[in-house]
Amino acid sequence: MKKIDWDGMHKFNTHWIRIKFFNDKPDVKNAKVLKDVRFCEATRKAGFAPVILDRESISCPGARYAFGWEAHNKNKLLNNCYDKQDTQKNILKSILSKAPYFNKPPKFIGLNAGGEPDLVMSYMSAEKVMNLIKAYHDRWGRNLEISLSSMMSICGGVAVRSYLKKDISVSFGCRDSRKYTNMKIENVAVGIPKNMFSIFED
Repeated sequence: MKKIDWDGMHKFNTHWIRIKFFNDKPDVKNAKVLKDVRFCEATRKAGFAPVILDRESISCPGARYAFGWEAHNKNKLLNNCYDKQDTQKNILKSILSKAPYFNKPPKFIGLNAGGEPDLVMSYMSAEKVMNLIKAYHDRWGRNLEISLSSMMSICGGVAVRSYLKKDISVSFGCRDSRKYTNMKIENVAVGIPKNMFSIFED
């Protein structure tokens, strides 16, 4: 595969956030170690400077679950979601049972923090997603199957799902993520794992 020039890559005319999971603390100059943020919120902040996240950085119970830091505590997450959403508890429990999460959590998460990313994500218009899917069809000759949820939509539905499934993921976001990322009304979130970075090649 050709080396991707991330700084100059504009094939789909969108801004890409490079996400990398670390087992050891990365030595990244000028990176901000954020505290008390949601993962989705951190993706917006990473547009201004490289960002490093750890378990203590993340305030959102959904993201802490998705990244494996509190995957053992489903009841806590279930109660938190039940308090925020007008949905029956048995339905929330069913949705949560299908939500992706890390069995082995990373020690740190880097956003635009250097090194080859494990995945990239972007907030794209429907037309840009259409062009992306066309490129996906042309390169791999199959339909893109997506799984949509209004829970943990960016942390779990894009970052974790793309990494674990090794496929492109798409999400419309959730109420919180659309708010904290300042997503435009016409945008959706898209994740692409590194095994599919060849889609960026000309």
